Amino acid sequence: MDIIKRLVEIGPRWSGRPAAAEAAHFLANAFAGLGLTVERQDYPFVGWEVDELPSLEVIEPEAGQASVALMEYSGSTPTDGVTGELRPAGKGYIVPGLLEWPRYAIITDDGRVGGYLIAHIGLGGWLGPAIPLHNPEPFFPFPMAILAQADYERFEAWLREGRRVRVRFRTAGHLVSPLVGHNVIATLPGRTERTVVFVAHLDTAYGTPGAGNNAGGLQALFDLAARLSSRGSHHLTYRFLACDGGEWHYLGSRYFLQQERDAGRLAQIEAGINIDTVVAGDQLYFLATPESMRRRAEQVVSQLRLADRFRSIHYLGALRGSDHYSFIQADIPAAEILFWPCQVYKLPEDDLRWVDERLIGLATEIAYALACTYEEDTR
Repeated sequence: MDIIKRLVEIGPRWSGRPAAAEAAHFLANAFAGLGLTVERQDYPFVGWEVDELPSLEVIEPEAGQASVALMEYSGSTPTDGVTGELRPAGKGYIVPGLLEWPRYAIITDDGRVGGYLIAHIGLGGWLGPAIPLHNPEPFFPFPMAILAQADYERFEAWLREGRRVRVRFRTAGHLVSPLVGHNVIATLPGRTERTVVFVAHLDTAYGTPGAGNNAGGLQALFDLAARLSSRGSHHLTYRFLACDGGEWHYLGSRYFLQQERDAGRLAQIEAGINIDTVVAGDQLYFLATPESMRRRAEQVVSQLRLADRFRSIHYLGALRGSDHYSFIQADIPAAEILFWPCQVYKLPEDDLRWVDERLIGLATEIAYALACTYEEDTR
């Protein structure tokens, strides 16, 4: 557990900031200690900086406060905020096909859209708190924030009663260019150049030490590398990608694949397998696409008798939401291993107190079993 402990100790690893660079340096040394070839990828990107955390004051029908969290790449309100009436405005497509959450527009007295609020509807029965996320449409930087599910349900009850919901919303942030992201790539060569890439993101959401999102995934990634490197000779080449920018539209994994394409190595990649949020939960979400990857996932679930270990198992297809999606966009078979719920996901409380070491070990076991399915193909 040295990896997760050190990363949590480093603290919030928001991409482009010194803590993310420190985490990348630590991980590079850790993978090098396994005898793997390690390289660093540093890349510039257009980032976003917080000037003022969002706040939402309820004016009508009952004065009070509501819980909201920032959205990266959103716009700013005037310094005194924007005041208006909440009106339903379709959905915020955080993960199309899976996380499509109700959206409100804040309509000002002169009929303009002064901002948007997207309600966090928790996955798998979790009552979603306000958590920091990126703007799903960053090219349209309206002032935006994520709204806690409990407040959304309160607002909906008022609207059903025909009551007007009037609020004052404030938030401020600005673009920063360039920031620098840091990928770490460790390679375990095989007898061929056919490659399986395992990935976990090293950055966190704003203001969280990120034990669950995603230091636990990095612990599993490191443990997998240690296990495969101790195995001896193997047919495939394995690469272990600790990528930055997972919370920023998957910038690190996208950059990695762009570099692989430019180097003429993209066709060598058999699969990209992502490990993200594996420290807690009694549900397994196995994102696997195309059908050939789905069959591998089902084989591993059967082989490891995972139905006995989880309350439910969900197979999902070609959905975005984390770094596996970069591989899908590159037409590479992809999977993600995700345990749920993590009650402190993307919150300041996401520290070691909530970590189940056995689940991290199980994530490593699942990833290793997936690797074995590819080795078996070569026999």
